[in-house]
Amino acid sequence: MSISLESIRWCRSFCTNRPNLIRQSMNSQMEKRANLTIRAILLICMVFSALQTVRAANADEALRDAIRQTFEAAPELRETDVSGVYARRAYTPLWQSPTRREQLLTALADLTHDGLDPEHYALSQLRQDFAHASNTEHRLAAELAATRNCLLALTHLQHGVLDPVRDGGYWRGPNGAAPTLPAATEALAALADNDLDALFARFRPSTPLYLKLREALITARQAAPNAWPQVPAGLTIKPGKRDDRLPGLRTRLIASRHLGSEHAAGDQMDDALVEAVKTFQRENGLEADGAVGPATLHALNMTREARLSSLRINLERARWIAPHQRGNHVMVDVTGYRLSYFSDQTERWHARTQVGMPSRETPELFSRITHLTVNPTWTVPPTILKKDIVPKASTDPNYLASRNIRVFDRDGTELDPATVDWSRPGNLTLRQDFGDGSALGKVAIRFANPYAIYLHDTPNQRQFRRAQRTFSSGCVRVENALDLVQLLLEPGGDSHLARFDKALTSGRTGNLNLPQPVPIIVAYLTAGPDDNGRIVFRQDIYKRDAMLSAKLDQAGKSIADKKL
Repeated sequence: MSISLESIRWCRSFCTNRPNLIRQSMNSQMEKRANLTIRAILLICMVFSALQTVRAANADEALRDAIRQTFEAAPELRETDVSGVYARRAYTPLWQSPTRREQLLTALADLTHDGLDPEHYALSQLRQDFAHASNTEHRLAAELAATRNCLLALTHLQHGVLDPVRDGGYWRGPNGAAPTLPAATEALAALADNDLDALFARFRPSTPLYLKLREALITARQAAPNAWPQVPAGLTIKPGKRDDRLPGLRTRLIASRHLGSEHAAGDQMDDALVEAVKTFQRENGLEADGAVGPATLHALNMTREARLSSLRINLERARWIAPHQRGNHVMVDVTGYRLSYFSDQTERWHARTQVGMPSRETPELFSRITHLTVNPTWTVPPTILKKDIVPKASTDPNYLASRNIRVFDRDGTELDPATVDWSRPGNLTLRQDFGDGSALGKVAIRFANPYAIYLHDTPNQRQFRRAQRTFSSGCVRVENALDLVQLLLEPGGDSHLARFDKALTSGRTGNLNLPQPVPIIVAYLTAGPDDNGRIVFRQDIYKRDAMLSAKLDQAGKSIADKKL
Protein backbone atom coordinates (compact mmCIF):
# COMPACT_ATOMS: atom_id res chain seq x y z
CA MET A 1 0.00 0.00 0.00
CA SER A 2 1.46 3.34 -1.01
CA ILE A 3 1.00 6.40 1.25
CA SER A 4 0.71 9.82 -0.31
CA LEU A 5 2.27 12.96 1.15
CA GLU A 6 -1.21 14.29 1.94
CA SER A 7 -1.96 11.10 3.89
CA ILE A 8 1.19 11.51 5.98
CA ARG A 9 0.35 15.12 6.72
CA TRP A 10 -3.15 14.11 7.69
CA CYS A 11 -1.75 11.35 9.92
CA ARG A 12 0.59 13.78 11.64
CA SER A 13 -2.35 16.06 12.41
CA PHE A 14 -4.37 13.11 13.54
CA CYS A 15 -1.65 11.89 15.90
CA THR A 16 -1.59 15.29 17.52
CA ASN A 17 -5.32 15.36 18.07
CA ARG A 18 -6.12 11.67 18.07
CA PRO A 19 -7.83 11.47 21.52
CA ASN A 20 -10.46 13.98 20.42
CA LEU A 21 -10.78 12.47 16.94
CA ILE A 22 -11.20 8.97 18.30
CA ARG A 23 -13.81 10.17 20.76
CA GLN A 24 -15.73 11.93 18.00
CA SER A 25 -15.49 8.88 15.74
CA MET A 26 -16.75 6.54 18.44
CA ASN A 27 -19.76 8.79 19.00
CA SER A 28 -20.69 8.87 15.31
CA GLN A 29 -23.32 6.77 13.66
CA MET A 30 -20.59 5.14 11.54
CA GLU A 31 -18.76 3.72 14.60
CA LYS A 32 -18.68 0.12 13.42
CA ARG A 33 -17.49 0.86 9.90
CA ALA A 34 -14.77 3.24 11.21
CA ASN A 35 -13.02 0.66 13.39
CA LEU A 36 -11.00 -0.84 10.56
CA THR A 37 -10.06 2.60 9.22
CA ILE A 38 -8.94 3.77 12.69
CA ARG A 39 -6.71 0.74 13.15
CA ALA A 40 -5.04 1.44 9.82
CA ILE A 41 -4.54 5.11 10.65
CA LEU A 42 -3.09 4.31 14.09
CA LEU A 43 -0.67 1.89 12.48
CA ILE A 44 0.43 4.58 10.05
CA CYS A 45 0.90 7.03 12.96
CA MET A 46 3.00 4.53 14.88
CA VAL A 47 5.18 3.94 11.84
CA PHE A 48 5.54 7.71 11.31
CA SER A 49 6.45 8.25 14.99
CA ALA A 50 9.00 5.45 14.89
CA LEU A 51 10.58 6.95 11.78
CA GLN A 52 10.83 10.32 13.53
CA THR A 53 12.43 8.71 16.61
CA VAL A 54 14.95 6.84 14.51
CA ARG A 55 15.73 9.99 12.57
CA ALA A 56 16.29 11.97 15.83
CA ALA A 57 18.39 9.17 17.32
CA ASN A 58 20.53 9.07 14.22
CA ALA A 59 20.96 12.85 14.34
CA ASP A 60 21.95 12.75 18.04
CA GLU A 61 24.40 9.93 17.35
CA ALA A 62 25.93 11.91 14.50
CA LEU A 63 26.26 14.94 16.79
CA ARG A 64 27.77 12.80 19.52
CA ASP A 65 30.39 11.51 17.08
CA ALA A 66 31.07 15.04 15.89
CA ILE A 67 31.65 16.24 19.46
CA ARG A 68 34.05 13.39 20.18
CA GLN A 69 35.94 13.90 16.92
CA THR A 70 36.26 17.64 17.60
CA PHE A 71 38.18 17.07 20.82
CA GLU A 72 40.14 14.08 19.50
CA ALA A 73 41.33 16.12 16.51
CA ALA A 74 42.46 19.09 18.62
CA PRO A 75 44.72 18.07 21.54
CA GLU A 76 44.80 21.66 22.81
CA LEU A 77 41.06 21.42 23.51
CA ARG A 78 41.18 18.22 25.54
CA GLU A 79 42.16 19.97 28.78
CA THR A 80 39.44 22.61 28.56
CA ASP A 81 36.39 22.72 30.82
CA VAL A 82 34.09 22.18 27.84
CA SER A 83 35.94 19.00 26.94
CA GLY A 84 35.71 17.91 30.57
CA VAL A 85 31.92 18.21 30.50
CA TYR A 86 31.53 16.02 27.43
CA ALA A 87 34.12 13.48 28.51
CA ARG A 88 32.10 12.88 31.67
CA ARG A 89 28.97 12.45 29.55
CA ALA A 90 30.57 10.09 27.00
CA TYR A 91 30.09 13.00 24.54
CA THR A 92 26.30 12.94 24.80
CA PRO A 93 24.87 16.33 23.68
CA LEU A 94 23.43 18.67 26.31
CA TRP A 95 21.32 21.14 24.40
CA GLN A 96 19.17 19.25 21.90
CA SER A 97 15.97 19.50 23.94
CA PRO A 98 13.94 22.62 23.07
CA THR A 99 12.92 22.88 26.72
CA ARG A 100 16.50 22.87 27.98
CA ARG A 101 17.54 25.37 25.33
CA GLU A 102 14.82 27.74 26.47
CA GLN A 103 15.87 27.24 30.11
CA LEU A 104 19.44 28.22 29.22
CA LEU A 105 18.37 31.32 27.32
CA THR A 106 16.16 32.39 30.25
CA ALA A 107 18.93 31.75 32.79
CA LEU A 108 21.41 33.83 30.77
CA ALA A 109 18.88 36.66 30.37
CA ASP A 110 18.36 36.69 34.16
CA LEU A 111 22.08 37.38 34.72
CA THR A 112 21.23 41.06 34.30
CA HIS A 113 19.82 40.87 37.86
CA ASP A 114 23.29 39.80 39.03
CA GLY A 115 24.96 42.82 37.47
CA LEU A 116 26.25 40.70 34.58
CA ASP A 117 25.65 41.43 30.90
CA PRO A 118 23.84 38.49 29.20
CA GLU A 119 25.47 39.45 25.90
CA HIS A 120 28.87 38.66 27.38
CA TYR A 121 27.57 35.09 27.40
CA ALA A 122 26.37 35.29 23.77
CA LEU A 123 22.64 35.32 24.57
CA SER A 124 21.47 36.75 21.22
CA GLN A 125 23.93 34.64 19.23
CA LEU A 126 22.85 31.46 21.00
CA ARG A 127 19.20 32.23 20.36
CA GLN A 128 20.00 32.64 16.67
CA ASP A 129 22.22 29.52 16.57
CA PHE A 130 19.53 27.37 18.17
CA ALA A 131 16.93 28.61 15.67
CA HIS A 132 19.11 27.80 12.64
CA ALA A 133 20.80 24.56 13.79
CA SER A 134 19.56 22.55 10.80
CA ASN A 135 22.49 20.20 10.17
CA THR A 136 25.19 18.45 12.18
CA GLU A 137 27.74 21.20 11.61
CA HIS A 138 25.43 23.94 12.84
CA ARG A 139 24.16 21.84 15.73
CA LEU A 140 27.75 21.15 16.80
CA ALA A 141 28.64 24.85 16.81
CA ALA A 142 25.52 25.74 18.79
CA GLU A 143 26.06 22.85 21.23
CA LEU A 144 29.66 23.75 22.09
CA ALA A 145 28.94 27.49 22.29
CA ALA A 146 26.04 26.86 24.67
CA THR A 147 28.18 24.70 26.95
CA ARG A 148 31.05 27.18 26.97
CA ASN A 149 28.83 30.12 27.87
CA CYS A 150 26.88 28.18 30.47
CA LEU A 151 30.14 27.19 32.19
CA LEU A 152 31.35 30.80 32.13
CA ALA A 153 28.11 32.05 33.63
CA LEU A 154 28.15 29.46 36.42
CA THR A 155 31.80 30.15 37.22
CA HIS A 156 31.31 33.92 37.29
CA LEU A 157 28.28 33.59 39.55
CA GLN A 158 30.20 31.37 41.95
CA HIS A 159 33.58 33.13 42.05
CA GLY A 160 33.17 36.50 40.34
CA VAL A 161 34.20 37.71 36.91
CA LEU A 162 37.50 39.06 38.23
CA ASP A 163 40.03 37.54 40.60
CA PRO A 164 39.85 39.26 44.02
CA VAL A 165 43.61 39.02 44.57
CA ARG A 166 44.84 39.92 41.09
CA ASP A 167 42.15 42.46 40.20
CA GLY A 168 40.52 43.45 43.48
CA GLY A 169 43.50 44.21 45.70
CA TYR A 170 42.72 41.46 48.21
CA TRP A 171 45.44 39.68 50.13
CA ARG A 172 44.77 36.02 50.82
CA GLY A 173 46.84 34.26 53.44
CA PRO A 174 48.00 30.65 53.19
CA ASN A 175 45.19 29.70 55.56
CA GLY A 176 42.70 32.18 54.12
CA ALA A 177 41.49 30.13 51.15
CA ALA A 178 37.76 29.64 50.74
CA PRO A 179 36.20 26.20 51.26
CA THR A 180 36.17 24.00 48.17
CA LEU A 181 33.11 24.69 46.02
CA PRO A 182 31.35 22.41 43.51
CA ALA A 183 33.03 22.40 40.10
CA ALA A 184 30.89 23.74 37.27
CA THR A 185 32.17 21.09 34.85
CA GLU A 186 31.07 18.22 37.07
CA ALA A 187 27.72 19.81 37.90
CA LEU A 188 26.88 20.54 34.28
CA ALA A 189 27.99 17.11 33.11
CA ALA A 190 25.61 15.49 35.60
CA LEU A 191 22.70 17.76 34.67
CA ALA A 192 19.35 15.99 34.75
CA ASP A 193 16.24 16.90 32.79
CA ASN A 194 14.62 20.23 33.73
CA ASP A 195 17.33 20.85 36.34
CA LEU A 196 19.07 23.89 34.84
CA ASP A 197 17.20 26.48 36.92
CA ALA A 198 18.21 24.66 40.12
CA LEU A 199 21.82 24.49 38.91
CA PHE A 200 22.02 28.27 38.39
CA ALA A 201 20.39 28.83 41.78
CA ARG A 202 22.97 26.54 43.41
CA PHE A 203 25.91 28.43 41.89
CA ARG A 204 24.47 31.89 42.61
CA PRO A 205 25.58 33.14 46.07
CA SER A 206 22.86 32.80 48.69
CA THR A 207 24.33 35.09 51.35
CA PRO A 208 22.00 37.80 52.71
CA LEU A 209 24.39 40.48 51.42
CA TYR A 210 24.30 39.15 47.87
CA LEU A 211 20.56 38.60 47.76
CA LYS A 212 19.85 42.10 49.12
CA LEU A 213 22.18 43.70 46.59
CA ARG A 214 20.54 41.69 43.81
CA GLU A 215 17.07 42.75 44.95
CA ALA A 216 18.21 46.37 45.09
CA LEU A 217 19.52 46.13 41.53
CA ILE A 218 16.20 44.76 40.28
CA THR A 219 14.37 47.63 42.00
CA ALA A 220 16.80 50.24 40.64
CA ARG A 221 16.36 48.96 37.09
CA GLN A 222 12.59 49.35 37.41
CA ALA A 223 12.88 53.00 38.47
CA ALA A 224 12.44 55.74 35.92
CA PRO A 225 15.75 57.30 34.75
CA ASN A 226 14.90 60.68 36.33
CA ALA A 227 12.74 59.48 39.22
CA TRP A 228 14.50 61.77 41.71
CA PRO A 229 15.06 65.44 40.80
CA GLN A 230 18.50 67.01 41.12
CA VAL A 231 19.31 69.69 43.70
CA PRO A 232 21.44 72.52 42.22
CA ALA A 233 24.98 72.96 43.50
CA GLY A 234 25.90 75.84 45.77
CA LEU A 235 27.04 76.78 49.26
CA THR A 236 26.14 74.63 52.26
CA ILE A 237 22.50 75.03 53.28
CA LYS A 238 22.39 75.22 57.07
CA PRO A 239 19.40 74.75 59.43
CA GLY A 240 17.26 77.87 59.74
CA LYS A 241 18.68 79.50 56.62
CA ARG A 242 16.83 80.56 53.49
CA ASP A 243 17.89 79.39 50.04
CA ASP A 244 16.35 79.46 46.56
CA ARG A 245 17.23 75.74 46.19
CA LEU A 246 15.05 74.61 49.09
CA PRO A 247 11.90 73.95 46.99
CA GLY A 248 14.02 71.59 44.87
CA LEU A 249 15.44 69.97 48.01
CA ARG A 250 11.93 69.45 49.36
CA THR A 251 10.81 67.88 46.07
CA ARG A 252 13.81 65.55 46.13
CA LEU A 253 13.20 64.38 49.71
CA ILE A 254 9.47 63.93 49.09
CA ALA A 255 10.29 61.76 46.05
CA SER A 256 12.43 59.45 48.23
CA ARG A 257 9.82 59.51 51.03
CA HIS A 258 12.09 61.22 53.54
CA LEU A 259 9.71 64.19 53.75
CA GLY A 260 5.91 64.33 53.79
CA SER A 261 4.12 66.03 50.88
CA GLU A 262 2.54 68.49 53.31
CA HIS A 263 6.01 70.11 53.61
CA ALA A 264 6.39 70.78 49.87
CA ALA A 265 6.41 74.59 50.17
CA GLY A 266 8.88 76.92 51.83
CA ASP A 267 12.30 78.50 51.14
CA GLN A 268 13.53 78.21 54.74
CA MET A 269 15.35 75.24 56.31
CA ASP A 270 12.66 74.55 58.93
CA ASP A 271 12.60 71.79 61.55
CA ALA A 272 10.71 69.27 59.38
CA LEU A 273 13.18 69.69 56.53
CA VAL A 274 16.19 69.47 58.86
CA GLU A 275 14.90 66.20 60.33
CA ALA A 276 14.31 64.81 56.83
CA VAL A 277 17.88 65.72 55.86
CA LYS A 278 19.23 64.10 59.04
CA THR A 279 17.32 60.89 58.31
CA PHE A 280 18.73 60.85 54.78
CA GLN A 281 22.25 61.48 56.12
CA ARG A 282 22.04 58.65 58.66
CA GLU A 283 20.84 56.22 55.99
CA ASN A 284 23.76 57.14 53.75
CA GLY A 285 26.55 57.03 56.33
CA LEU A 286 26.91 60.81 56.56
CA GLU A 287 27.21 63.10 59.56
CA ALA A 288 23.59 63.73 60.64
CA ASP A 289 23.95 67.49 61.19
CA GLY A 290 20.96 68.53 59.04
CA ALA A 291 23.14 70.75 56.83
CA VAL A 292 23.29 70.12 53.08
CA GLY A 293 27.00 70.32 52.26
CA PRO A 294 29.00 68.80 49.38
CA ALA A 295 28.85 65.18 50.63
CA THR A 296 25.10 65.30 51.30
CA LEU A 297 24.46 67.04 47.98
CA HIS A 298 26.48 64.37 46.15
CA ALA A 299 24.41 61.62 47.77
CA LEU A 300 21.14 63.41 47.00
CA ASN A 301 22.08 63.83 43.34
CA MET A 302 23.28 60.27 42.75
CA THR A 303 21.74 59.31 39.41
CA ARG A 304 19.99 56.07 38.53
CA GLU A 305 22.94 55.13 36.32
CA ALA A 306 25.38 55.74 39.18
CA ARG A 307 23.30 53.55 41.48
CA LEU A 308 23.19 50.77 38.89
CA SER A 309 26.95 51.00 38.46
CA SER A 310 27.55 50.89 42.21
CA LEU A 311 25.30 47.86 42.64
CA ARG A 312 27.07 46.04 39.79
CA ILE A 313 30.47 46.70 41.37
CA ASN A 314 29.37 45.58 44.82
CA LEU A 315 27.64 42.44 43.55
CA GLU A 316 31.05 41.45 42.18
CA ARG A 317 32.62 42.13 45.58
CA ALA A 318 29.86 40.10 47.23
CA ARG A 319 30.66 37.18 44.91
CA TRP A 320 34.29 37.33 46.03
CA ILE A 321 33.51 37.10 49.72
CA ALA A 322 30.51 34.73 49.59
CA PRO A 323 32.60 31.51 49.60
CA HIS A 324 34.29 32.70 52.81
CA GLN A 325 31.03 33.45 54.62
CA ARG A 326 30.62 30.02 56.18
CA GLY A 327 30.83 28.75 59.73
CA ASN A 328 32.01 31.08 62.48
CA HIS A 329 33.78 34.08 60.97
CA VAL A 330 34.47 37.77 61.48
CA MET A 331 33.74 40.36 58.80
CA VAL A 332 34.96 43.94 58.81
CA ASP A 333 32.84 46.16 56.55
CA VAL A 334 35.32 48.98 56.00
CA THR A 335 33.05 51.65 54.50
CA GLY A 336 30.17 50.63 56.76
CA TYR A 337 32.45 51.16 59.81
CA ARG A 338 31.14 47.90 61.22
CA LEU A 339 32.52 44.58 62.46
CA SER A 340 30.25 41.53 62.65
CA TYR A 341 30.65 38.07 64.11
CA PHE A 342 28.75 35.46 62.14
CA SER A 343 27.76 31.86 62.72
CA ASP A 344 27.26 30.66 59.16
CA GLN A 345 25.21 33.50 57.67
CA THR A 346 23.56 34.67 60.89
CA GLU A 347 25.00 37.77 62.52
CA ARG A 348 25.41 37.10 66.25
CA TRP A 349 27.12 40.33 67.24
CA HIS A 350 28.28 43.59 65.71
CA ALA A 351 30.14 46.71 66.74
CA ARG A 352 31.16 50.06 65.33
CA THR A 353 34.71 50.42 64.03
CA GLN A 354 37.28 53.05 63.14
CA VAL A 355 39.33 52.32 60.01
CA GLY A 356 42.28 53.73 58.13
CA MET A 357 42.30 57.30 56.91
CA PRO A 358 42.42 57.80 53.11
CA SER A 359 46.18 58.31 53.23
CA ARG A 360 46.63 55.07 55.25
CA GLU A 361 44.00 52.71 53.93
CA THR A 362 42.72 49.60 55.64
CA PRO A 363 43.44 46.80 53.12
CA GLU A 364 41.05 44.08 51.94
CA LEU A 365 42.05 40.56 52.91
CA PHE A 366 41.12 36.98 53.78
CA SER A 367 42.96 35.56 56.78
CA ARG A 368 42.43 33.69 60.07
CA ILE A 369 42.51 35.10 63.60
CA THR A 370 44.92 32.94 65.58
CA HIS A 371 45.75 34.68 68.85
CA LEU A 372 45.30 37.66 71.14
CA THR A 373 47.78 39.99 72.77
CA VAL A 374 46.53 40.89 76.25
CA ASN A 375 47.58 44.24 77.76
CA PRO A 376 49.49 44.96 74.54
CA THR A 377 52.43 47.23 74.05
CA TRP A 378 52.50 49.23 70.83
CA THR A 379 55.49 49.34 68.54
CA VAL A 380 55.12 52.50 66.52
CA PRO A 381 54.98 51.73 62.77
CA PRO A 382 57.62 53.47 60.62
CA THR A 383 55.08 55.66 58.82
CA ILE A 384 53.57 56.95 62.07
CA LEU A 385 57.05 57.38 63.56
CA LYS A 386 58.17 59.55 60.67
CA LYS A 387 55.01 61.55 60.01
CA ASP A 388 53.46 61.85 63.49
CA ILE A 389 55.85 61.10 66.36
CA VAL A 390 59.16 62.64 65.27
CA PRO A 391 57.74 66.13 64.55
CA LYS A 392 56.08 66.23 67.99
CA ALA A 393 59.01 64.73 69.90
CA SER A 394 61.37 67.28 68.35
CA THR A 395 59.33 70.20 69.72
CA ASP A 396 58.02 68.78 73.01
CA PRO A 397 60.61 67.17 75.33
CA ASN A 398 57.87 65.57 77.43
CA TYR A 399 55.80 64.23 74.54
CA LEU A 400 57.14 60.64 74.65
CA ALA A 401 57.26 60.30 78.45
CA SER A 402 53.69 61.57 78.83
CA ARG A 403 52.53 58.74 76.56
CA ASN A 404 54.68 55.96 78.05
CA ILE A 405 56.70 55.71 74.84
CA ARG A 406 60.27 54.45 75.14
CA VAL A 407 63.07 54.76 72.57
CA PHE A 408 65.42 51.92 71.50
CA ASP A 409 68.32 51.84 69.08
CA ARG A 410 68.84 49.16 66.44
CA ASP A 411 70.47 46.84 69.03
CA GLY A 412 67.54 47.10 71.43
CA THR A 413 69.31 49.40 73.88
CA GLU A 414 66.99 51.91 75.50
CA LEU A 415 67.89 55.54 74.86
CA ASP A 416 67.14 58.79 76.68
CA PRO A 417 64.91 60.78 74.28
CA ALA A 418 66.80 63.93 75.25
CA THR A 419 69.96 62.47 73.67
CA VAL A 420 68.36 61.82 70.30
CA ASP A 421 68.86 64.21 67.40
CA TRP A 422 65.24 64.29 66.24
CA SER A 423 66.17 66.10 63.04
CA ARG A 424 68.12 62.95 62.08
CA PRO A 425 66.71 60.19 64.30
CA GLY A 426 68.19 57.30 62.33
CA ASN A 427 67.07 53.70 62.83
CA LEU A 428 65.07 53.91 66.04
CA THR A 429 62.26 51.81 67.49
CA LEU A 430 59.59 53.46 69.62
CA ARG A 431 57.41 51.33 71.87
CA GLN A 432 54.50 52.38 74.03
CA ASP A 433 54.10 50.39 77.25
CA PHE A 434 50.69 49.12 78.29
CA GLY A 435 48.84 51.44 80.64
CA ASP A 436 46.17 54.08 80.83
CA GLY A 437 45.73 55.66 77.42
CA SER A 438 47.60 52.88 75.61
CA ALA A 439 46.93 53.15 71.86
CA LEU A 440 45.82 49.49 71.62
CA GLY A 441 43.66 49.49 74.72
CA LYS A 442 43.38 46.18 76.59
CA VAL A 443 43.64 43.69 73.72
CA ALA A 444 44.94 43.28 70.18
CA ILE A 445 43.42 40.57 67.97
CA ARG A 446 46.01 39.12 65.60
CA PHE A 447 45.88 37.52 62.15
CA ALA A 448 48.48 36.91 59.45
CA ASN A 449 48.91 39.69 56.87
CA PRO A 450 51.78 41.62 55.25
CA TYR A 451 50.51 45.02 56.38
CA ALA A 452 51.10 44.63 60.14
CA ILE A 453 47.45 45.46 60.83
CA TYR A 454 45.16 43.92 63.45
CA LEU A 455 41.94 44.53 65.35
CA HIS A 456 42.28 46.27 68.69
CA ASP A 457 40.64 48.03 71.57
CA THR A 458 41.13 51.80 71.80
CA PRO A 459 40.96 54.61 74.36
CA ASN A 460 39.45 56.86 71.67
CA GLN A 461 35.86 55.87 72.44
CA ARG A 462 34.30 59.25 71.62
CA GLN A 463 35.24 58.89 67.96
CA PHE A 464 32.79 56.00 67.62
CA ARG A 465 30.01 58.58 67.80
CA ARG A 466 31.02 60.02 64.44
CA ALA A 467 29.29 58.82 61.28
CA GLN A 468 32.50 58.73 59.22
CA ARG A 469 35.29 57.09 61.16
CA THR A 470 38.50 57.10 59.10
CA PHE A 471 40.87 57.84 61.97
CA SER A 472 43.42 54.98 62.16
CA SER A 473 46.63 54.24 60.31
CA GLY A 474 45.21 51.07 58.77
CA CYS A 475 44.36 48.94 61.81
CA VAL A 476 40.74 48.45 62.82
CA ARG A 477 39.66 49.88 66.16
CA VAL A 478 36.72 47.93 67.59
CA GLU A 479 34.15 49.25 70.01
CA ASN A 480 33.56 46.86 72.94
CA ALA A 481 36.47 44.72 71.76
CA LEU A 482 36.35 42.56 74.91
CA ASP A 483 32.89 41.31 73.87
CA LEU A 484 34.41 40.09 70.61
CA VAL A 485 37.12 38.31 72.57
CA GLN A 486 34.44 36.39 74.48
CA LEU A 487 33.00 35.10 71.19
CA LEU A 488 36.41 34.15 69.82
CA LEU A 489 37.23 32.16 72.97
CA GLU A 490 33.76 30.61 73.28
CA PRO A 491 34.63 27.28 71.55
CA GLY A 492 37.27 26.65 74.24
CA GLY A 493 34.75 26.84 77.06
CA ASP A 494 35.19 28.32 80.52
CA SER A 495 38.86 27.39 80.78
CA HIS A 496 39.91 29.70 77.95
CA LEU A 497 37.76 32.53 79.27
CA ALA A 498 39.31 32.09 82.73
CA ARG A 499 42.84 32.19 81.30
CA PHE A 500 42.02 35.41 79.46
CA ASP A 501 40.53 37.06 82.57
CA LYS A 502 43.57 36.09 84.61
CA ALA A 503 45.97 37.49 82.00
CA LEU A 504 43.97 40.69 81.73
CA THR A 505 43.90 41.39 85.46
CA SER A 506 47.61 40.66 85.81
CA GLY A 507 48.51 43.81 83.90
CA ARG A 508 51.31 41.93 82.14
CA THR A 509 51.66 41.76 78.37
CA GLY A 510 51.26 38.29 76.89
CA ASN A 511 49.80 36.26 74.03
CA LEU A 512 46.88 33.82 74.20
CA ASN A 513 46.06 31.42 71.36
CA LEU A 514 42.46 30.94 70.32
CA PRO A 515 41.01 27.45 70.86
CA GLN A 516 40.61 27.33 67.07
CA PRO A 517 41.42 29.85 64.31
CA VAL A 518 38.52 32.03 63.16
CA PRO A 519 38.38 33.24 59.53
CA ILE A 520 38.32 36.99 59.03
CA ILE A 521 37.19 38.96 55.98
CA VAL A 522 38.10 42.63 55.61
CA ALA A 523 35.79 43.84 52.84
CA TYR A 524 35.28 47.13 51.02
CA LEU A 525 31.63 47.68 50.04
CA THR A 526 30.31 51.01 48.78
CA ALA A 527 26.76 49.67 48.71
CA GLY A 528 25.65 47.55 51.61
CA PRO A 529 22.98 46.99 54.25
CA ASP A 530 22.26 49.43 57.06
CA ASP A 531 21.16 48.35 60.54
CA ASN A 532 17.68 47.66 59.17
CA GLY A 533 18.96 45.52 56.32
CA ARG A 534 18.19 48.10 53.63
CA ILE A 535 20.83 48.67 50.95
CA VAL A 536 22.36 52.15 51.17
CA PHE A 537 25.07 53.81 49.10
CA ARG A 538 28.22 54.84 50.92
CA GLN A 539 31.11 57.12 50.21
CA ASP A 540 33.95 55.60 48.21
CA ILE A 541 36.42 56.69 50.90
CA TYR A 542 39.47 55.12 49.20
CA LYS A 543 38.38 55.86 45.59
CA ARG A 544 38.43 52.21 44.53
CA ASP A 545 35.18 51.99 42.57
CA ALA A 546 36.29 53.59 39.29
CA MET A 547 39.19 51.18 38.82
CA LEU A 548 37.05 48.13 39.57
CA SER A 549 34.34 49.34 37.20
CA ALA A 550 36.89 49.75 34.40
CA LYS A 551 38.27 46.26 35.01
CA LEU A 552 34.78 44.77 34.88
CA ASP A 553 34.14 46.55 31.58
CA GLN A 554 37.40 45.27 30.13
CA ALA A 555 36.74 41.73 31.34
CA GLY A 556 33.30 41.76 29.74
CA LYS A 557 34.76 42.69 26.38
CA SER A 558 37.33 39.91 26.53
CA ILE A 559 34.99 37.09 27.61
CA ALA A 560 33.73 36.47 24.08
CA ASP A 561 37.29 36.09 22.80
CA LYS A 562 38.14 33.18 25.08
CA LYS A 563 38.65 29.76 23.55
CA LEU A 564 36.89 26.56 24.45
